Amino acid sequence: MSNDKKGKKHFTIPDNEVKREENKRKFIPELVEIDFKEHGMKISEGISSIKERNNFEHNILSNDILFFQVQLPVNKIIDSRGDYERVFAENKISINAIRDPYKAIVSMKKGDMEKLEASALEYKEGTAPKSSFWQYIDEISPINNYDKKSKKLHHFQQSEVDNDVIDAQITIVPKLDNEQYAKILPHLINLVKRFNGNIESDGIYYLADHTPVIHAYLPSSAINELIEQDVILDIDITHNYNGSHQITENGLDVKKIDFYDENLDDLPIICVLDDGISFPDNIAASVVGRWVAPDINYNTSAHGTKVASRIIFGDNLADQINNKILVPKARVIDAVISDGNNVTETKIIHRIRKAVQDIKHVTTTFCLAFNDNTSSVFGEKTVSKLAFELDVLSYKEGVNFVVSMGNHKLWKDLDDINDIYNHDDARVASPAESFYSLSIGSITKDQHPDSISNINALSPFSRIGYGFANSYKPDLVYPGGNVCKRNKRCFIPKTSDMLVINSNGFITLDFGTSFSTPLAAFDLSSLQYSVIEYLNSIGDTEDSDRKAAFISRGLLSHHAISIDTMSKETTEDYNKIYGCGYGNLENAKESFLSKPTYIRYGKMNRKTKEKVGFLIPSVLSDKRKKWRKISKAYSNVFVYLTSRYK
Repeated sequence: MSNDKKGKKHFTIPDNEVKREENKRKFIPELVEIDFKEHGMKISEGISSIKERNNFEHNILSNDILFFQVQLPVNKIIDSRGDYERVFAENKISINAIRDPYKAIVSMKKGDMEKLEASALEYKEGTAPKSSFWQYIDEISPINNYDKKSKKLHHFQQSEVDNDVIDAQITIVPKLDNEQYAKILPHLINLVKRFNGNIESDGIYYLADHTPVIHAYLPSSAINELIEQDVILDIDITHNYNGSHQITENGLDVKKIDFYDENLDDLPIICVLDDGISFPDNIAASVVGRWVAPDINYNTSAHGTKVASRIIFGDNLADQINNKILVPKARVIDAVISDGNNVTETKIIHRIRKAVQDIKHVTTTFCLAFNDNTSSVFGEKTVSKLAFELDVLSYKEGVNFVVSMGNHKLWKDLDDINDIYNHDDARVASPAESFYSLSIGSITKDQHPDSISNINALSPFSRIGYGFANSYKPDLVYPGGNVCKRNKRCFIPKTSDMLVINSNGFITLDFGTSFSTPLAAFDLSSLQYSVIEYLNSIGDTEDSDRKAAFISRGLLSHHAISIDTMSKETTEDYNKIYGCGYGNLENAKESFLSKPTYIRYGKMNRKTKEKVGFLIPSVLSDKRKKWRKISKAYSNVFVYLTSRYK
């Protein structure tokens, strides 16, 4: 909470206070010092290799399209919104996928290759324009098949025994048309069968951007054959997702505790995407709806019940037990996307997509405490398919996903939390690398001599960032319990106060990011209700649910409380472990004298500048110096733009 005694509503920047200006951007390529002849030879050899490879054996579309990769110098970024995209388009090269910030998988019509080859020849002979496209290209070559294998798949193949069968996801090159996919898919299915593979029962499915994916069981040798196909973007081992929790001793029977059921209808609603919720009758009114995936006939409710109890009763269940009354803070919708066993990536994508479509009119906050904890996504060149799906759904449907960072088991073998900070296997687990989702780590509330974590510090089991392409992950941290070990015996300390309600209706101890995530989901949903009230109060009622969903996510992160247990660490180290910090609902709801918040909702693009003016007291204005901050107060002004760059 801010030290200011009383907060006020946040400030909105309306359209009439924004000055829009056309941003006339002129592409002026940076001339580089280069041996054009030597570099031109390299380019020509690359084009020759591409043409030589373009045959039916490697490319089913070889009569129409060539696939290859283009690499810029490491310090240049392939950006689909910027000038390099325009340069590619002018040469009739389509960017299908970004492999690295400086490497793209591209395609070109066969008929356009002759003109591209002629321009390369001019470049090599020194007769091309000074700003030739080629001088900004480091390398052009056939697609590197090694890059098509995920890190996890590489590791599996290196440790395989007797050509093990692999549960694989084969992703086709994106951004092709339906007619082209109609040729590609039957061809690949025939190849899978020829290489003694089997198409899974869910067969072919499509990502949210209509990119096809084939789910198949393949002998390891078939992987090495299939990556020779230029129409395949990548092959990964199928992620399997579940909720991590412990089976611990039953405590107090919830049926023996009173439940405060007044004003239930006024409480925020959060959707729990899990394996079901099973509450005793006396608290069942806190579950306001149930949705079950059509292909699920039975579910355990073992994990989802615990997650739901953290949303509804929060982090002070011990105090409520002592007071002999349970006081709900929220209500939940029970969305069953798992039967209690592992869920494949294919199935969980279909189920979540359908659940969001059916439930988004009731709530836009979805709690997903499921991870693939078998490995970290650190070092992967793409996000997982589930993370991608969550990103598309977030923007398209105007909803928020609150996801767990995942748990590791390194704490059982390591004795120093700093060793965990630096361990690759402690990095974020899918789908927490999702850009638009709010990814939640765990901190402790207690100090225990047998724990490697201090009070209010990262929990021993909590995964850390960075996320994909060094993005902030986790976004926030919340209390998720503690774990200890003594003489190789691992246990949950009672001092952790990490209490949940299990599916048998008893209070029990547990730990995990599965139980820090629900606290963030409640804060986000509650904050969204406040934002909607605020928007209504200023007459901004158009599409208010969508606006509130995005604004609340920004506010919660922006107003997080710093964790002060890492005073000697760098900002980068801090962000990798705690993200923005410990989420705080009360701070996020209001502005204070020391931290006013200005909100503007809208889309940003590179062709239009939006300028906002702030009135500055004359006593400060007269003393200001160019490029200097004139007041600490003004340096804290925050304008949150929910943006999607075009």
